[in-house]
Amino acid sequence: MTIKLLAASAALLLMGAAPLAHAQMPTWSAEQGEVWKFVQQSWVDDVAQNGKWPAEYADPQMITWSAEFAAPRGKDATVRWTKFQNTQGKVLQYELSPQSISLSGNTAVVTYALTIVAQRGTDKPDWGKEAIVETLVRSGGGWKFLASTSFSLGK
Repeated sequence: MTIKLLAASAALLLMGAAPLAHAQMPTWSAEQGEVWKFVQQSWVDDVAQNGKWPAEYADPQMITWSAEFAAPRGKDATVRWTKFQNTQGKVLQYELSPQSISLSGNTAVVTYALTIVAQRGTDKPDWGKEAIVETLVRSGGGWKFLASTSFSLGK
C-alpha cells in the first residue's frame, strides 16, 4: 500500500513538473496559435474539396473515428472515405469554436466545437454540431494530424 501511494505521489509530481502549455483562446502562445492556424487551414481545404485534406495533413499513422463509422480508420481509409463523401454533397457553412490547445514537446491536443451546415444534392441543408478532439505531432518542421475523433452535440 505504501509503495503504491509513493508511486502515485511521484507520478503526480512528475506530471506537475512536465513542461505543458494549456490555454484557451485568446491567451494562446505563438506555438498554440501556429497549431490552431494549421487546424483552421485543414478545414479550409476540406470544405474546398481540393484533395489536400486529409492526404497532405495526416501523419502516416493517423487514426480517425467518428459517429459515422463503426470502428477507427487509418490514413488510407480516411482519404478514401473523404473522396467518397466529397461526391455526395458539400458544406455550405461552418464555424470552429476553439476550446483548448495543450502542448507537450512535439505533441499538441486540440479540442474544439464545430457547427456545420451541409447539403446532399438538392436535399434540405442539414445542421450539425460536434465536439472534436485531435492530436497533432510536429515532424519535419510542421504539424500533422495523428488522431482525430468527434462526437455529436445534438441538433
